[in-house]
Amino acid sequence: MAAGTALLPVSARTAQPPASGREKAPPVPRLYIHHDGSFFMYVPPPITLESFVYETVGRLLGTQVDGIICHMFSFGDTVPMFKSEIEEAALVAPKMLKSVNNWRNLRNRMALLKMEADPWKQSIATAHANGKEFWSAMRFNDGHPDSYGLRSSFSLKHPEYFIKDDIHRDFSLPEVRAFRLRQVEEVCTLYDLDGFEFDFTRDIGVHFPPQKKEAGVGILNAYMNEIRQMLNRVGQKRGQPLKFGVRVPATPEICKQVGYDVPTWIKEGLIDVLTPSVYYDTSCELPFGSFVEMARGSSCLVYASVMEGVGPGRFAPPPLEAVRAAALNAWRQGIQGINLFNFHHQTITNRIQDVTLLSEIGSPHTLEYTRKLYMIAGQAGHYQGQNKSITEYAPQEHPLGDHPRQVPVTIEAGGPVVAIRIPVGDNIAEARAKHLLTGLVLRLDLCNVTGDEEIEFSWNGKKIPLAMAKMDVSQQYPWNWNGMHSQLEAKFDLTHGDWVKGGDNILKIRLKNRPKDITLPFMLWAVRLEVDYNVLPLRIGREIET
Repeated sequence: MAAGTALLPVSARTAQPPASGREKAPPVPRLYIHHDGSFFMYVPPPITLESFVYETVGRLLGTQVDGIICHMFSFGDTVPMFKSEIEEAALVAPKMLKSVNNWRNLRNRMALLKMEADPWKQSIATAHANGKEFWSAMRFNDGHPDSYGLRSSFSLKHPEYFIKDDIHRDFSLPEVRAFRLRQVEEVCTLYDLDGFEFDFTRDIGVHFPPQKKEAGVGILNAYMNEIRQMLNRVGQKRGQPLKFGVRVPATPEICKQVGYDVPTWIKEGLIDVLTPSVYYDTSCELPFGSFVEMARGSSCLVYASVMEGVGPGRFAPPPLEAVRAAALNAWRQGIQGINLFNFHHQTITNRIQDVTLLSEIGSPHTLEYTRKLYMIAGQAGHYQGQNKSITEYAPQEHPLGDHPRQVPVTIEAGGPVVAIRIPVGDNIAEARAKHLLTGLVLRLDLCNVTGDEEIEFSWNGKKIPLAMAKMDVSQQYPWNWNGMHSQLEAKFDLTHGDWVKGGDNILKIRLKNRPKDITLPFMLWAVRLEVDYNVLPLRIGREIET
């Protein structure tokens, strides 16, 4: 990615006959927000029709959000959050609940089903009246425990339909696939939806027993084709096409490893929207460009899921500056839009200022000249299903919901130079020329600093004098509240000069020497680059040529 990289054009939506109640089909969304249904757990029960419509659609009016994807099924299973006629999908309510959030969830679901008017139809109509798409979504094989999710009659009556861990359903069984297909067809038939999305990140690669893992690729491909054909039939019957989308792991390599044959899904026209995503983190270095190239020449659009709830590093919820940075880096790779997931953490923590993101990240133009945090860090949260039973099915060097990380990294005295790539979506040169740029601050979180190291830093091939560093206690390394163990932050002000550029920046660290009588390694834990702007161009005068 280079400074000033041209953005790819957004494909035009094929003209179709308008659905009832809609004058015309909306343009292709550039910012989807993905509700996972958490509002059932934080809205005080009983939820009202007005509150339901507000949580699903109302709070998004007036923002850049032009597409809404909403889980219409429960966590941990696929209990419908609407009036279903599929008997086996019915909720089996526990006598005693194991968590307060599930207590609220159950009561709000009961309130929803008792409403005289169908609240989902009201939300969909409100979305369409305001030019927004509305999709249904389902976790493909969710492993949330019963302390978090509800359970259906189908799951409780058929323990033989689960793989060894008793959490995930066995999709090699025709009965399991047929039941899910019925549920998807029902929700798409009942409601005037614009699309349906499968979330393959809950949980990743645990859909088949070990002995059926190789056959699972073909089974899943055939099943995706079956879903596609069903959506086509439903869409044709109502005179309005139904899109099919998927959320998948963050890299093509992990998708292939776990049996998600994304290239085939694209080539055969099975999916319309592809959203690569890192699990429970925020990352500015995801390789969306690899998926964009994979989809080039097809009708499949690639959306970026740049954050989910926490991160980067130890931040929780994500700073809005980090989400901006991740979104702009994604736009620079040629994506068609952003698919924002798990944005409810900002709502629950009452961070009202973060709502501004919904009016910024839907376009690279509204992200220009806004404060950003470009951060390279380790994974913020562990993979939800990474327990002993699952790793038996999907052995891995790192969590499947993650992507290869550049840090933390050990730096050996006299060893090789460590190089870290920091992609920057901002056009730094242009911002400087317009007198808008006010700050470029680099922060390096370093572990086990004795103070006697001989160390050399460089940025884009230019040595950074150690004397430029201002040292402080690292707030990124865990269990370091007072810096006693010498986990420190080195702060470098790179505002003046030509240090930082748009595109890839390379930080190099060379540890020439270090005391030999300490066992703890010298480490780079995290890299943070803060970019700050003025609202108005300000300057004192002009440089005098000598």
